[in-house]
Amino acid sequence: MEKILENHPRPGLPFFKYLHQIQAVQNLFSMKWNTRGKGFRRTAYALYVFFIVFLLLEIALRIYNPFHLRLKGNKIILPIDQKITIINKINPKLEPVIVNTRNSLGFRGPALPPDHAHTLTIITIGGSTTECHFLNDKKTWPFLLGQKLQDSFPGSWLNNAGLDGHSTYGHIVMLNDHIKQLKPSVVLFLTGINDVETSGPLFHDMLNTRGAFPDLKHYLFENSEVLNLLLNLARGWRAQKFNNTTNSLLVLDKTKQLVLPDSVMKSRLSQQQPYLETYRSRLSQLADTCLAWHILPVFITQPNQFGEGLDSLTGADLALFPADPGDKTINGKLIWDMLEEYNNVTRSVCAQKQLPVIDLALLMPKNSLYYYDMSHFTNQGAEKVADILASGLIPVLNSHFPAYHQ
Repeated sequence: MEKILENHPRPGLPFFKYLHQIQAVQNLFSMKWNTRGKGFRRTAYALYVFFIVFLLLEIALRIYNPFHLRLKGNKIILPIDQKITIINKINPKLEPVIVNTRNSLGFRGPALPPDHAHTLTIITIGGSTTECHFLNDKKTWPFLLGQKLQDSFPGSWLNNAGLDGHSTYGHIVMLNDHIKQLKPSVVLFLTGINDVETSGPLFHDMLNTRGAFPDLKHYLFENSEVLNLLLNLARGWRAQKFNNTTNSLLVLDKTKQLVLPDSVMKSRLSQQQPYLETYRSRLSQLADTCLAWHILPVFITQPNQFGEGLDSLTGADLALFPADPGDKTINGKLIWDMLEEYNNVTRSVCAQKQLPVIDLALLMPKNSLYYYDMSHFTNQGAEKVADILASGLIPVLNSHFPAYHQ
């Protein structure tokens, strides 16, 4: 998979400004080189090389950073006015050329209308199944949902603020740093898969929270390009634990089955309890923040292609199929049962707070036509999601925003 980035200028820092720092370090080490033993010289030289490499990387990344990281310290760095052209050569369920465009807000979708204060405005927040990074701009479910709403709510505006790998920890930062100030009418939250077995706050989650670390440590990660790159790589590795940030094709095969003893299934499900409690707290925080800012939060349960039944295209058993090729302790039934524990929390929070919830997890058909891996949607899947959400969302909007309905 290749990426071509356009319209993403990044100001650089002149290289010569750092040369005197490198020379000073060289002079320091040369002065003491002959005053210590052989062991000291080796240690000093290793530290010297490490420092020089670190400094050169820091300089290079400040001049040009090809990674375009979306998180920096406790801030989400949105890709403003960016267009990415992705050349797909590895996944036949995705289009060969994919264009992913970000507007002036850093979201996917049309520009914010000038009269947005008098417009029905909707923003989606979620992880990779919301962002739909590997679907073209006009094939993502948020874009299609926005189009479907035009018949009932002409002139309404919908933008996609989903980011790959984000859990509810990232959603809280996104809501507080970028969304609530826009005062949209509605925020749609699609949550669940990235929160499975995510306790917190862990190291990288704490960096999304102001004041979670001492000032010096926070300052270093906020201002060092190298440390921030390493941190984002660690975040990306963790996000892929449940196959959440990938464009790879998961091929179903009816001959592949993984039978797990009931004791293993029950044990794994029982381990979810502490994660579920913190997940409930984060969902409540998202809901309460929206309500405090007079925004209607609408939650969407997380679908998955695994669970029960046979896939109509391949005949694969969606309960017994090895859901994660790299993990022999999870089959389709187990990952679905685990995910449903988190969906049940979403349903419970919405019932408690009397908030709208669209049960996409139960309404979305389990069919490999709609997924290219465990949880990511194909073009057909995004279309199906948009249809289901439009059916569930239009009555909610009619009830809460009758003035915009036509």
